[in-house]
Amino acid sequence: MRKHIYILFIVVVSMVSCDDYLDVEPIGQIIPKSVEDYRSFLTTAYGIEKNNHVLTTYRSDELQLTKASLGSEQYEDLFIWNDAGASPLTTAFSYASFYKIIFHANHVIENQAEITGEATQINQLVGEAYALRALQYFQLVNLYGKTYNSTTANSDGGVPVVTEYNLDQKYDIQSVEEVYKQILQDITNAETRLNVTQQQTGLNYRFSTIALKSLKAKVFLSKNQWQQAIDAAKEALAIKNTVQDLNSDSSIMPSEFNSVESILALDMVSSFDITTYASMSDTFLSKYDRTNDLRFNIYFKKEGTVYRAAKTANIKYRSTFRVAELYLILAEAYTQQSELSLAKTELLAFAKNRYTPSKMTTYTTYINSLNKQELYEEILDERAREFAIEGQRWNDLKRTTQPQIVKWYEGKNYTLQKNDSRYVVKFPNDAKINNPNF
Repeated sequence: MRKHIYILFIVVVSMVSCDDYLDVEPIGQIIPKSVEDYRSFLTTAYGIEKNNHVLTTYRSDELQLTKASLGSEQYEDLFIWNDAGASPLTTAFSYASFYKIIFHANHVIENQAEITGEATQINQLVGEAYALRALQYFQLVNLYGKTYNSTTANSDGGVPVVTEYNLDQKYDIQSVEEVYKQILQDITNAETRLNVTQQQTGLNYRFSTIALKSLKAKVFLSKNQWQQAIDAAKEALAIKNTVQDLNSDSSIMPSEFNSVESILALDMVSSFDITTYASMSDTFLSKYDRTNDLRFNIYFKKEGTVYRAAKTANIKYRSTFRVAELYLILAEAYTQQSELSLAKTELLAFAKNRYTPSKMTTYTTYINSLNKQELYEEILDERAREFAIEGQRWNDLKRTTQPQIVKWYEGKNYTLQKNDSRYVVKFPNDAKINNPNF
């Protein structure tokens, strides 16, 4: 950003008790003018870190944790879903960070008519702001709200929706339905403005047309609107449909930002603590054919008697959307519509890039033998294998079957029951203290 601009507003966590704020307040501003100024400002928003993908991995069935692990006190209550009695040392989920990003996006959107510069660049920038806001609300409601259910979404609690800063506005929790309406409205507004079809490698942390279509497909998948999910996924695949073939190139992971299938490389998906002190659970590893699944040896590293995640906190592993997921969205949506032949075609078109040729022969026969329920379960397992340590597993468990999960920790079994209320993450204490509406 230019020297004379500095910063538009500083977002801080307020400790003042009042009834008209979220839990973050802008406290000062110097207004940018040019599209370059606003681009620098939005880049700041893109760079705000969130830990939701990392922490939900501890809650899912992917990891094994021991008391002896360095720093285990930060994660053990997350690991065993001890939300009610969590230690003060437990790492809190991101909350304020989401709204910091949203406030940045809001300011770009609110001031779009005042931005000076080339119209195409302004439209792209404002489109990105709408898309980035939509993504934040989608991730927020999937973390802190119930799974979308058309019969209860109007009454299920979601998250506060803030589209402008107003001191007189009460930031009440909106229903899941209202949050999704805002997400889809933002997507629609972004669609009319985005004019960069694909971002070049290195800038693919920014939204593009294909990234927006990928988000749209995932939103409709989460709403169980199968045909809309299919349509959006197909539109994205019409722009880019290459899946990295691990038979010919296993030099990088498919989730790396410079992979041929990367679409949006924004979210931090792993951490130093996951890859160094936690190990992969035996139950999760049992989902893989260790000999013929080409992902196994690049996703995981063996240390002594355990396997650890190979995806680290390195910026190269940033991943939000990639081509592989579009095929799996199609497969799942077609299955839900009982179009099994189409579902199997999409699944196999993806799988040939992940398994050895000999495995694909038997895998094809196996897939073609499955009925609807069996195919659905296999697609969910394929999502688990494909997106290991990418922060997707918990949301997939939550939005689909919400199964029972049993974990062994320090000589005791801990159980997350089927359809357990703990599939919804509680608002962190700072949010509840600062906002009486919680």
